Amino acid sequence: MLMPSGTAEGCVMHVVVCGAGPVGAMVALLLAAEGHQVTVLAQRPGLSSSADSGTCEQTHTASDPLRKTEEPPLLLLPGAMLMAARELPDLARKLVSASAAVEGGTDLVAPRAVVSSVLREELSQTDGIRLERGIGVASLLTGTERLPGRPHIQGVLTDTGQAVLADLVVDAGGRGSEMVKWLSEVGAPRPLEDRQDTGFRLYTRHFAASETRTGSARWSLHHFDSISVALLSAGQGPWSMTLCISDEDLELFPLAGPSAWSRAAGLYEPLLPRCSGSPLHGVWVTSRLDSCYRRFVIGGRPVATGTVSVGNAWAATNPLLGLGPSMGLLHAVLVRDAVRQGNAEDVVLRFDRLTEGLLTPLHHRITDWEERLQTRDGGSPGSLPLEAHAPEALAGLGMGPAAGLARDLQARFSTLADSAGSSTRTGPSRTELVKALARSTIGI
Repeated sequence: MLMPSGTAEGCVMHVVVCGAGPVGAMVALLLAAEGHQVTVLAQRPGLSSSADSGTCEQTHTASDPLRKTEEPPLLLLPGAMLMAARELPDLARKLVSASAAVEGGTDLVAPRAVVSSVLREELSQTDGIRLERGIGVASLLTGTERLPGRPHIQGVLTDTGQAVLADLVVDAGGRGSEMVKWLSEVGAPRPLEDRQDTGFRLYTRHFAASETRTGSARWSLHHFDSISVALLSAGQGPWSMTLCISDEDLELFPLAGPSAWSRAAGLYEPLLPRCSGSPLHGVWVTSRLDSCYRRFVIGGRPVATGTVSVGNAWAATNPLLGLGPSMGLLHAVLVRDAVRQGNAEDVVLRFDRLTEGLLTPLHHRITDWEERLQTRDGGSPGSLPLEAHAPEALAGLGMGPAAGLARDLQARFSTLADSAGSSTRTGPSRTELVKALARSTIGI
């Protein structure tokens, strides 16, 4: 039943969160902590979802078994964990206990399945949250217009035929979000949508670690001639290594073969943090890696009232940068802040202002960097310098916790971009890499 609208303070809102990945779960927990009633629609059972993982449509050399492989662990930046501890201290303690610190650093890496389990338990035990597993969204429900010419979203129709009414619908459906289509179906103007091929192609292998193996987590992103190499391990369980190349570098496409991939990876393993284990299945090939950005307020007017999109459903970037989970947490907090700061009628506009001030500048910096890489002859992930300083917009972010995390994210990207640009090209040359791939292809 639709709850009364009005000011967030002293008035309970009914919120529907579409998507039960980590970002959707955090939105639900933050709003429930404010006393709101939240219904979470989890299209697939459980909370292990690629909706917030930064992955995109992929092809596999061993598709069926590889789909059963655990998704990559989550990298949690220190600033994000401090914010989690401030907002949801009990949950933060559980996440810290389930994580391992990156060797030689303060980042945490947590197995995605463990994070999903922790979040599922929190959702089940939190007053004010109803978790509907295995139920997705078929379409949006509309009510009386609040702005002339703009539909007002007052809930969703599920794929089981159930009408779920709400004061606010939060789209947390990740890269695969269908919100743009749903809004079009109810007559909303098309939001601003910008999609950009990052120009990269990823070749990932997953490895099974010893069941008794525990230790420091590993996360590294190293740039070499024509290739970048990323390693991610939570200190226990499966880990992964990704080889990232330009999407136009045809000479390196043989990396899709397990034998060729192994020969290439062997050139760089002495220069990376040490991990051991046997490979699982084939090579996970990401042949299309998009960055996307959507804005649902145009010319100062929302395309629809009563709904916002969060996390990768709003914008997504290259997952190798490791920024996605922390950006998602910040965005979840901004939803809560937008709901908290006044009457429900203006939530969409407040959320847009917060997003544009704190997260959009970072997203645009990342996509501008990737676009410059694509336009450079022979572009590769480590071939182009970028100024390490945050943009001037940082000066206006203020001093609140959300602004502090936004500055941390900007600083982390500056460090990553500076590292890529200042690569000394130590390690194997491109000639050595191409020669390794050109050897006997038996077993590919």
